[in-house]
Amino acid sequence: MVTVDEVRGWSRLTAAVAGRVILPAVSGMHRAITDGAFRWTGPLGHPVRAIHDQIVRGMYDAAQIAFHAAGDVGASLAERIGEADAEASPAAVKARAVAHGVLAQELLEGSPELDLEFTLRRSGSVVAPDRTSLQSAYPGATGSLVVFVHGLVDSEATWALAEPGDTSLPTVAETAGSTSLLVRYGTGRAVGRNGADLARLLEDVVHHWPVPVERIVVVGHSMGGLVSRAACQTAQAQDHAWLPLLSDVVYLGTPHLGSWLEKAANVSGWVLRQVSPQTAPLATLLEQRSQGIKDLRHGTLVEDVGSVAVADDLLSGLVPDEPWLDGVTHHLVVGRLRPSAAHPLNAVFGDLLVRSRSAVGAGSHRRIGEGGPVVVREVDATHTALARHPAVGSLLSTLAVP
Repeated sequence: MVTVDEVRGWSRLTAAVAGRVILPAVSGMHRAITDGAFRWTGPLGHPVRAIHDQIVRGMYDAAQIAFHAAGDVGASLAERIGEADAEASPAAVKARAVAHGVLAQELLEGSPELDLEFTLRRSGSVVAPDRTSLQSAYPGATGSLVVFVHGLVDSEATWALAEPGDTSLPTVAETAGSTSLLVRYGTGRAVGRNGADLARLLEDVVHHWPVPVERIVVVGHSMGGLVSRAACQTAQAQDHAWLPLLSDVVYLGTPHLGSWLEKAANVSGWVLRQVSPQTAPLATLLEQRSQGIKDLRHGTLVEDVGSVAVADDLLSGLVPDEPWLDGVTHHLVVGRLRPSAAHPLNAVFGDLLVRSRSAVGAGSHRRIGEGGPVVVREVDATHTALARHPAVGSLLSTLAVP
């Protein structure tokens, strides 16, 4: 069942994307094409061009108004279409996670109903980080915590079983004697911002946990590994109490040196701007992806406060130089498409989304500084399968023992 908030939020978001992204791109291509055509007509074409421009401008203005009105109409009908007390379905949660992970934040500002704050989750429900709520949600709380941080366009559902043979990592941690903590957050926000939110959440949890916390292990999948590192940076700078309790961080296919896919998107946008005025609007459309995705270009850990123009320039952005945190064991789990490590597909695509050099933080021109210790483990699994792979479960079963 669709909730009232979802109907209202999706109506406004759809209108915003159509009116502020798609329509300007179409208008820009239209203008670039007609500018080229009228250039050949010379002075004789000026009257025709003036009439054409006036008509087209009116059409696009009318379309803009229509999109805005359609969003408002959909939002006003939300109470008739949606269910006020309904729980969001797994598909709705996934759709919201995708929207937050892909779209630029300014497009989401008009749809606060779809916002994804950084929250602790238990069986899909929010758990406030106060003592009463934590005691109620975790009646069997232990002093050993394993925190699971999902990746881009995902939610805590990424740790659930999907296929036969999958391993539930939270269940492995619980079986070993630890308490599993699952978080949900909007992955389109800057990695540094989400890292700061995670650090604050863990600080609250440690201070209000029902029993004294003795040890913490963090498991980050893909972007979640970068968020975990960013959280450690915040905790170190602010002298958080949870950081000395952190013993291990497990990174599952984390692009420490950046993602080749985001680099390709950045280069494609730059090329489209250089080719011709006709393709420049396509670059603008492509560049409407979220800051979180852009942070994957170099594995940026702090919020980039630079201008959009700089962020979207050729391979621009903040290149991090933060070393591995001292006194914590960093487990780098590297996936691959083919069992043979020497297979050319592994060299080109890694686990499909992250190459092995990025996953281990050691490339030809960049290398994460000393710290740690650091342990590398290779697994025959694709990027998404790493979050449920038996080999990762075996590793975690040893780390989660109190």
